Amino acid sequence: MLSTKFIIDAAPRIYKLEKKFELIEKDFGFPSFDPREKGYLALKKTIIGQQLSIASAAAIWRRFIDADIRDEKILNGQADTQLRNLGLSRQKISYLKSLAESRLDFDQMEVMENEEVIDVLTAIKGIGLWTAEIYCIFSLRRLDIFPAGDLALQEATKYLLDLKSRPLEKEMRKLAKSWVPYRSVCAIILWHFYRNLKSRESTLW
Repeated sequence: MLSTKFIIDAAPRIYKLEKKFELIEKDFGFPSFDPREKGYLALKKTIIGQQLSIASAAAIWRRFIDADIRDEKILNGQADTQLRNLGLSRQKISYLKSLAESRLDFDQMEVMENEEVIDVLTAIKGIGLWTAEIYCIFSLRRLDIFPAGDLALQEATKYLLDLKSRPLEKEMRKLAKSWVPYRSVCAIILWHFYRNLKSRESTLW
């Protein structure tokens, strides 16, 4: 199960799969692993935060939590106006309704294979592959998931491997195959690398 300790312990094995990962540790240290909530709460938070900046997503999420809107009101449309006033689009409201209707069995999900979890989640309107993969990593703490469509991971991989252009999703999945069975750890290290790269860029002016 993923944890900060697991990332540190697994590092020597990961460096054998891709030696350049060791350069990230030398320059920026190890990333910490910050698990997220599980269940409906985690998926609601992800849906609400889609295509928003971190600050905007956090502000709307706080308002949503403070409003304490029950699923029953979301399902029957009683909360539509209230949700729009919180900053949610009609599309995101429809996604929340689909999630409330889904009757997901989160206990069963704990013991499902990764592919099964992803299939169950992506069958719900508003939950795409990226969201399902993020849920597997940060809520279920699965060790071998790689969200290849993530732009930050693509940018970080480009810089780390000194590629001429940013690898797109298909190429990223091909590259990540050589990082089995630690693809989640590699993703976390690459996100850590990307954050530090962006921070370094901001000090160059």
